[in-house]
Amino acid sequence: MKWWIKFGCFLTGWNSSILSQCSEASFKHLKKYTAALLILIILWGFTGYCFAERYVEAPWWGCIISSIIFVVIVIQIERQIILTVGTHKWNTFFRFFIAVIMAFLGSSIIDQIIFGADINRKMVEITDRQVVEQLPLRLKVIDVKLSELQTNIDSLDKANIILNDEIVREPVIKTVSTTTTYTKERQDDGSYKDIPQTTVSTTPMANPRVKQVEANNMTLEGLRKQQDEYTQKKMNVEKDLRTELSSNTGFLSELRAMIEILSTRIEALIFYIIIFAFLISLELFVVTSKLGDKKCDYDMIIEHQLNVKTQALEELVKV
Repeated sequence: MKWWIKFGCFLTGWNSSILSQCSEASFKHLKKYTAALLILIILWGFTGYCFAERYVEAPWWGCIISSIIFVVIVIQIERQIILTVGTHKWNTFFRFFIAVIMAFLGSSIIDQIIFGADINRKMVEITDRQVVEQLPLRLKVIDVKLSELQTNIDSLDKANIILNDEIVREPVIKTVSTTTTYTKERQDDGSYKDIPQTTVSTTPMANPRVKQVEANNMTLEGLRKQQDEYTQKKMNVEKDLRTELSSNTGFLSELRAMIEILSTRIEALIFYIIIFAFLISLELFVVTSKLGDKKCDYDMIIEHQLNVKTQALEELVKV
């Protein structure tokens, strides 16, 4: 058996030993399934790689892992149809539902890549609108903080003026200390008596208000530094807000821009519909091949084995 037949069996989940006993019709069915799967593998491998690179910002090896995950998911979904024994309407309906979802996701991701330049221009417009909406709130927050800082600065300035006036009036203050010593004095009867002697001394010292003024000045320096920082923020608030909004562009932001483009430009909408129809057609390749063609002998062998096994089990139960 040739290697591409084995590869097709690997993708579809067919049993190569059973296939080797079948006619050319089964080999043609296998080749059709394999071709459809390869188309989907290439498509979703590319989609998974681009999605990880553009929106997850993964390194090249992360993009490859994402591509492999997308491919494995697609193969497992298609096997649900290929390996179904007989025809089940619910499986077909569910596969059609999944095909619509996958086509929508695929067309959205691919169109966002194709319309990259248009989306970037639309994102600039959206950013401008967001800046107009959010800028007043940012300015209000900064103004409130600046007002609080100015109130604290004015309060400390007034306190320093009062303290400095006190220092000017009395730069040096005198502290009075009293010391009492006892001396023994001989009495007439020959005994000794302790006689107290009190000494009063005055010591000049700097007004303690000076240290309080120094502490206030240090606090004022910190407040004025914060005031300068918030003033600088106020001057650059629009630029910073625009940079913040532009740097946080994700998949949903670009999807919103894409929706606006589709709703305002008819040619973009037509192209999106074409891509969507193309992808859903690819997604339904396997379903249409499974339902539209006559059963090949491979399917008949599988069904025959199932019927034989079912009959054997039923006979066993009767016994």
